[in-house]
Amino acid sequence: MLIANNNNNLFRRFETTKKRILVLSSLKKLINLSERDDITQNQWQSIESRLVITQEGLLAQLEKAGKRYLDQINNPEIARKMNIILGDIDLKLAKAITFFDTYFDILTQRKVGSLSEILAGCDVIASDAIKNKHRLLDLMEDPIVFFDRGFGASIIREGVDFPSKIKNPVPLLQIPYSRFVSKYDLSSIIHEAGHLVMARLGLKLSLPRLFRNVLSLLDIPKSIIDLYSLWTIEIGPDFWGFCSCGQAQTSSIKEILSLPPQSVFEISPRDPHPPPFLRVLLSLDWCRHLWGSGEWDKWQREWLSFYPIESAPREITKTLETCRSLIPIITKTLFNTKFKVLEGKRIPDLFEMTLISPGNIKRIANSIKSGKLDLKGQKPCVQLAVFKWLRDNTKFSEDVIDKVMSDWLIRLGKSQKEIRLPVIELEGKNTNYVAY
Repeated sequence: MLIANNNNNLFRRFETTKKRILVLSSLKKLINLSERDDITQNQWQSIESRLVITQEGLLAQLEKAGKRYLDQINNPEIARKMNIILGDIDLKLAKAITFFDTYFDILTQRKVGSLSEILAGCDVIASDAIKNKHRLLDLMEDPIVFFDRGFGASIIREGVDFPSKIKNPVPLLQIPYSRFVSKYDLSSIIHEAGHLVMARLGLKLSLPRLFRNVLSLLDIPKSIIDLYSLWTIEIGPDFWGFCSCGQAQTSSIKEILSLPPQSVFEISPRDPHPPPFLRVLLSLDWCRHLWGSGEWDKWQREWLSFYPIESAPREITKTLETCRSLIPIITKTLFNTKFKVLEGKRIPDLFEMTLISPGNIKRIANSIKSGKLDLKGQKPCVQLAVFKWLRDNTKFSEDVIDKVMSDWLIRLGKSQKEIRLPVIELEGKNTNYVAY
């Protein structure tokens, strides 16, 4: 087809736009992950199907315009219409590319040697945190974990719209790069998985109503009830993390939230995160409720010595004191409530809570005295709790713990692909993590 020179640019733009649209279906080929580093076929199918649907829609719009206008492109009015259509497609494509770029950035991390292998292990932890005793959880897509900048972890849930209105097909769990060093605090992955679970099981809606109903029976200000109702957005995933790995969640959150006092006491009526002061005390109370006295009592004394409530800003001291006094009620509510959305079960009923008892975790950890840490048959979240116990209660150096946990995460990732696992060394001892 010959096009007059003055409108040749429109014809070229048409061809270029078509090529740019076709990029959308090239993600898997472009990243080209090895079999060792790749995500699952189901995950790829979910991602690529969204891209192909978007690509086909844009191509259909482009081809329709081409058939209607390209052979009349010398007509100034037709050229004007074609220019508008190409501009509209460019804007839509730019939004679709946001989806493409997000997954490109996340998945190319899996081409980086040991980082890829460790992320595969993190994927296993995230999946284990989700797959508990409820039929809806078995149907959930396994998350993809990735590292990013920032202080805290975050999540892009399945079904959330990207700017192009493409619904996110796979849950994405972002954890800060600092967890690459402090792997014993990877319970943040379990917390983020808890957000997914709260939404899938309907607890994200049920918990605020429950807290409101319980607290409304007490003689407390409505502002306090509003705060606790808002805070369920984070308290729910915290509790899910606690039920998954026990006191490891408590120990980790205590360390992660040991911030300057102005941050620890800060309260905002729009922030779903409870102030760290209360968030740590909540987790400590869960330990006490489930197991009675223990080392968490010492942790609480230390926490309150670091952050005496008298040092909080005077205008929020009363609010903090009232909220703290309600912690035992919140704890009993979380442990004892039977939910319709859980078919009459309590949240802890979805877990094997005996697995995370301090006695069981200590027993498993102490197997290392024989030269072999025997994790055979233990859930990955329980294994993580064992490593946290070892870090908190032994004299192994940070470097040794990091090396052992790196090897462990690599093994977890490989276990998904049914690869035979080697033995790893711990300070010259043959330490066999026979967990798979």
